Amino acid sequence: MIPNYQHIVEQVKLAHPQAWKDAHTGNVGTEDFIRLVAAEIHARDARCGLNGKRGDPKDISDDALNFYGEGTDYDPTRNHAPCTVIDVIAGAGSPSAAPAWQVVSNPNAPSAAAWVAPSPVNPPPPAPTLPPYPGDPVFDEIGNALFYDYALAAQPPNPGMGRWFSRTVYDYLAGMPMADSITKHRAEWRAALGLP
Repeated sequence: MIPNYQHIVEQVKLAHPQAWKDAHTGNVGTEDFIRLVAAEIHARDARCGLNGKRGDPKDISDDALNFYGEGTDYDPTRNHAPCTVIDVIAGAGSPSAAPAWQVVSNPNAPSAAAWVAPSPVNPPPPAPTLPPYPGDPVFDEIGNALFYDYALAAQPPNPGMGRWFSRTVYDYLAGMPMADSITKHRAEWRAALGLP
């Protein structure tokens, strides 16, 4: 069973806005977003790869991934092994484009689709290194939870995040253990984001 990794598609969109903007546009960066998504999911699930359209590994889909080992499509480059094509950009190339996770393989009309090992063409530059500061790892816990939940709710980072961060730190500085403060305020911000 292929898991739903739409939340990772959303996270990559937030982390790489230029690659998202260029996705499926036919310009020089048209494949950057799909390559970044494929590499990110592949790191968690080795079945995920890029999709070679119509079984051609040199013709990469700008908006779809390929899952190897199950499904109704077949990979002619791997002895016709089963595979599944997943669309990850609804309305790709249009102003209404949005992260998605939609199986496009048709069980009634299986077609060729090549699995291609992922690797970004132009990996993003490394994040700047900052000198360590006491307490950074503790505060990073808040940031990790906030950014994950905002991506899961398909919400871009916004000034309201500062409110949740500050409330969590306030209770922590007042003596509440950080894990408890995160649990308390995460429930609040998840409710505000419409998440369970």
